[in-house]
Amino acid sequence: MSRRSFPTVGELVIGIVRTIEEHGVIVELEEYGGLEAYVPRSHIASGRVRDIRDFVKEGERVVGRVIRADRGRGLVDISLRYVSKDQARKKLAAWKEKRRVISLIKMTAERLGIEDPQRIASNVWNKLSRYYDSPMEALIEAMRTGREVLKKAGLDDDFAQALLEEAKAHITTPIYMKVIGMKLVSFAPNGVEVVKKALIKGKEAVSSDDGVSIEIYAVGSPKYVIRIQSPDPRAVRRASSKVVDTILKSIKEAGGTGEVAWEKSYKKRMAPES
Repeated sequence: MSRRSFPTVGELVIGIVRTIEEHGVIVELEEYGGLEAYVPRSHIASGRVRDIRDFVKEGERVVGRVIRADRGRGLVDISLRYVSKDQARKKLAAWKEKRRVISLIKMTAERLGIEDPQRIASNVWNKLSRYYDSPMEALIEAMRTGREVLKKAGLDDDFAQALLEEAKAHITTPIYMKVIGMKLVSFAPNGVEVVKKALIKGKEAVSSDDGVSIEIYAVGSPKYVIRIQSPDPRAVRRASSKVVDTILKSIKEAGGTGEVAWEKSYKKRMAPES
């Protein structure tokens, strides 16, 4: 899974803690074929480090930033304290995602009887990552729309179809959801009906062809909640705009007022296809 033969200064890398010494830690870089890197004691954590074992343990996976890379001597030093928690979380998530995709590609190659599945996995990963920002998202998009997504990246038809089948069997499909809180007020004699009509118009602004499901409910006048979800995040965004714009237009045309009080977006996972 090595991306390059040697890491570069400033790069975030993932390593397994192998040895804890008095003045630092030796880690094995997983993305570079087990190349060893050293974490100086002063780069274990911010502040004074009395006992290194209070911060890292043997066998622990850590994220570090390369602070020295001497290709000629084969020496790499990394810093743990130059990595924020958010950076470490994102790096680990991306690494795990890559491992999953590589595994699916290898399984596909083995299923098709192709020699050297590891080499094939590396080649296919490179094709997908050159064409798409996220190979995993490319697989998920292919699950929604078909293998043409994979063929655009240079995969042949048979391999694209086989990889799509493996993806459907092993990848949990994400469902994207947007929840919108609105405040709607009408002082008309039939104000309740005015608001109800605006909400109905909002829901009807989105058709079944838009590929989303919509729920609208009251949480106590004048507060209302709209929940929109779909496997396609773009469909959720489009539907959200349609619904909100239609509701606001309807309520204002009837002499009332409306506003979006808050919005929240979520992503949840569904089980793989059986």
